[in-house]
Amino acid sequence: MIEEVLKNPPIVEALVEVRWTLEKSSGPMPIDPHYEFLLGSFYEHIKNDYPFRERLPSASIPDEVTGSVVKHRFRVEKDKWPLIQIGPGIMSVNETEKYTTFEKFKPLAVKAVNDLFDAHPNRDELDIKSLVLRYIDAKEIDYSQENICNFISNKMHIPIELPDFLFQDGRLEKMPTSLSWRTSLRCNKPEGMATLSFSTGTRAGKSALIWEQILHSKDDDIDVMPDEFESWIESAREVIDNWFWKLIEGDLKEEFKK
Repeated sequence: MIEEVLKNPPIVEALVEVRWTLEKSSGPMPIDPHYEFLLGSFYEHIKNDYPFRERLPSASIPDEVTGSVVKHRFRVEKDKWPLIQIGPGIMSVNETEKYTTFEKFKPLAVKAVNDLFDAHPNRDELDIKSLVLRYIDAKEIDYSQENICNFISNKMHIPIELPDFLFQDGRLEKMPTSLSWRTSLRCNKPEGMATLSFSTGTRAGKSALIWEQILHSKDDDIDVMPDEFESWIESAREVIDNWFWKLIEGDLKEEFKK
């Protein structure tokens, strides 16, 4: 199927995150006993595509107290995307400025997951406990001048309305100064939770509506890895893709096409 491409898409970031089970330790946090070896081996697998290495400030904190915290980052070039992040028990693939289609993003994620397993000293011990596909989008809107609830209701087809009784005594203005709205729904293909959220924020220093679409599978929801990862990410994307196009249908889609 040919993907429809928007000339000016609202995407801020697309990412896939993988977490695996850590082991109990004598310290306050569970640890990844293979992380030190895995880090070097993983870089050997990806360095042709992601040669630029960054050691994050969190890498200075002992692993014994920082389970599932990203510590190193690998980029295609300095300050460029896509990138891969890794830490004890966690790995993500992130794309922003160059994201065009899922068919270009998917191979990056699939290869990173396969490389993670290939780099592990004992792949049978790599127990994946969480998979996340997340899309973050933004639309510039001055919500000090335009009612953000009305915008979401009229332009994105999600009815959000404050009841009149809140304003009956005349002390409250009807224009919200901020908004945070979130819902999660059980999904059966792929197994997991699908989440949609809206919030006010900024993009490039300007007021904006931020919305996120997330598919999260964990524990028993996850099939055999890494064999079933490609099938999982394709199914997760279908859920998110369906939401996205229905949310922007109408005026917003026309705006993003120009």
